[in-house]
Amino acid sequence: MLLGVWLTGGLFMTLAATECGGGFAGPDGIRGGLLMIVLSLIPLVTCMQAVYDGSALALLAVTIGPLLIWCVLASGVPFPFRRHLR
Repeated sequence: MLLGVWLTGGLFMTLAATECGGGFAGPDGIRGGLLMIVLSLIPLVTCMQAVYDGSALALLAVTIGPLLIWCVLASGVPFPFRRHLR
């Protein structure tokens, strides 16, 4: 799930910017939009795009949230009396 967020984040940010005159509707057109999508396969570029787009907190929440939930469920804290089958 996290891999999908980080790898397709650039595509969806470019599509969202198209409505405001950027992305595919920007001065570089489809070529510039496709370049940003290809560059967003590098996770650092996705982070930079999220900061520029204003959605850095959302990217941080979507990244840390599932990891935090996985850690809590793996530790057994919510269900301390549940027996583990071996």
